[in-house]
Amino acid sequence: MTDLLQVIHQQRHAYQERGWRLPIWLAGSEAYTKQQLSTLEPEAVSYWLGQQAPAGFTLMSAKQKQQWLGTECDLLVVDARQAVDWDLVAASSGCLKAGGLWLFVTNEPDLWRQQANPAAKRVLPYPLDAAVYTGLFKQFWLEQLSEQRWVKLIEGNSAVIPLLPEIIRSTQAELPYRTAEQQQAVAAIHKVVTGHRRRPLVLTAHRGRGKSSALGIAAAQLAQQGKTDILLTGPSPVAVQTAFFIAAALLNQPYQSGQNQLLNGTIRFVPVDVLLSEKQQNTVILLDEAAAIPTPQLQQLTDLYSRLVFATTEHGYEGTGRGFQLRFQSYLRQHCPGFQKLHLHQPIRYQANDPLEQLIFRGFLLEHTDIVFTEIQQPQVTSYPVKDLLLQPQKLQQIFSLLSLAHYQTDVMDLWALLDNPALKLYTLEQDQQVIACALISFEGELDAELAIAVSHGKRRVQGHLLAQSLAFHCLQPQLAQQKMARIQRIVVHPLVQSQGIGSQLLSFVLQDLLDQQYLIGTSFGATLALAKFWQKAGFSPVKLSHQNEQASNEASVLMLYGDQFKPLQQQFSKQLYWQLADKQGALDPALALLWAQPPSTTLTAEQKTELELFQAGLRPFDLIETHLLCWFNLFSDKVEYPTALLLVQRLWQKQHWQQIGLTLAKQKLPELCKLLIL
Repeated sequence: MTDLLQVIHQQRHAYQERGWRLPIWLAGSEAYTKQQLSTLEPEAVSYWLGQQAPAGFTLMSAKQKQQWLGTECDLLVVDARQAVDWDLVAASSGCLKAGGLWLFVTNEPDLWRQQANPAAKRVLPYPLDAAVYTGLFKQFWLEQLSEQRWVKLIEGNSAVIPLLPEIIRSTQAELPYRTAEQQQAVAAIHKVVTGHRRRPLVLTAHRGRGKSSALGIAAAQLAQQGKTDILLTGPSPVAVQTAFFIAAALLNQPYQSGQNQLLNGTIRFVPVDVLLSEKQQNTVILLDEAAAIPTPQLQQLTDLYSRLVFATTEHGYEGTGRGFQLRFQSYLRQHCPGFQKLHLHQPIRYQANDPLEQLIFRGFLLEHTDIVFTEIQQPQVTSYPVKDLLLQPQKLQQIFSLLSLAHYQTDVMDLWALLDNPALKLYTLEQDQQVIACALISFEGELDAELAIAVSHGKRRVQGHLLAQSLAFHCLQPQLAQQKMARIQRIVVHPLVQSQGIGSQLLSFVLQDLLDQQYLIGTSFGATLALAKFWQKAGFSPVKLSHQNEQASNEASVLMLYGDQFKPLQQQFSKQLYWQLADKQGALDPALALLWAQPPSTTLTAEQKTELELFQAGLRPFDLIETHLLCWFNLFSDKVEYPTALLLVQRLWQKQHWQQIGLTLAKQKLPELCKLLIL
């Protein structure tokens, strides 16, 4: 019978010649897989994903994901016999370089398909126990990969060896470039700096194409040419670490993770919100993972700065930027018609058509499908228990593609949860067998009274019950946590047919269906004015707002509930929000503050009115009437012209300094803006 070493010896050279990685599925009894693995010798750099790494291997864990995501290895073993973290399986595959060996180890296929996956505790809600619960992802994974080009070495069977095509190599490039495409990308970045103003570059790529490295190479070269102010930015400092690491190496500078500053400030990290509030002069802005930045902020950057590079992952193991292409790039076409676009196809660590990459893309539905639309007429609403989608893999592909297209953060964890978490349900709006909108629902709540009280006192936390936990703890409503709840996790409409009422149509159907089943309905999302108005128009009221922006959307997270019975909670929230605006919510979008905050009832005395009239005539300084103006604004905020109201929210409610507000001579012009004071 063929053994592991024979397969490696027979096949590896052919894969190395093609610049590919060799994927092998090793399956069998514990004794068989243990014996086969005992013959495997660690190589120069060997990674192990599983419970415990043998000598010579580096154990990969979720906690250290960011540290090893940009590294390379020669051998990667995924030990899935006891547990398998699918998020790490997808992410770690990018570390394996050309000619490397990827070994996926399981028990006998039928047994492994049916056994529980303890690692699924990351995606399962309380009270499901990942140690005993069997989800659907393993079954889906094996069915997706049944026709893929990987070596199958299964106990009791002869090894299945796929046929390989002729060798085709991509064009190589000289150092410091890894591919000819990366060299073209760096040249395009230089053109942004030296060419005509207001011609930004959009640089897109799948994961592992050298996009971030191109930013680092260009930054180093610009610094060497004497450019004195190069700004690298992104959704977080971690997002630009690869670029800083590459730039530091080329400049022979020491670099420590998180330092993000080189050559006495020549290359700096500046957060996006700072770039918007404090305009930098004579700068080149290289923005990585642009899809994770809200579109309105990208538009503001485009308006403020004339030399910009927007780089983003088109899709991959950590999220998607395809929605970014449709939404933001349409804005660029209107406002910067000369903008350039470059897509990197060639992988850095291996050659094109690599079998392992194809296997990963197929297994995690990363090869998105495009939808062709005709005129929207009468789309049909359908609901899907997730198990039914296993019988309709093309429909599942459409749904996941839509989720990825419409939301930059969709990733492997979402697909894993969708297939393993039985508390999720999908609704779709379809026309001509194509999904044009979908809603993802999470069923939560029904906590027993004792647990609900413990949660409300902060003594317990329950995974997968965001609504119940928030209502019990933050709103001190443990009795509501005992009810059955439905949280609308996501509702998405294909960008090509947005603003046609399709989202509202789908939401109306979902609401009616859930109300018929007597669910308490809520939703939570990164708060923007457009989304807040959408949900409020549908009958939802805000009851909780996070004090910090969530990492995914860079917005405060708001919890909203459906129905008039929650008006008291909404009123309590609005009153509390007013007092928090000068402290914990000082950075909240003033438009949201104006929409949600409820100021206390006040009255204006005759003396206050007189002073305000003098201020209005320009005969009284602002500092002496600020408290009077606050009383007036609390009374008439809904009657003030909108731009003026936003200014007053920032100054009077949020106590921001004039410099923070960023309006030129705002303090001096305020009397003019307030000509229509209602006294």
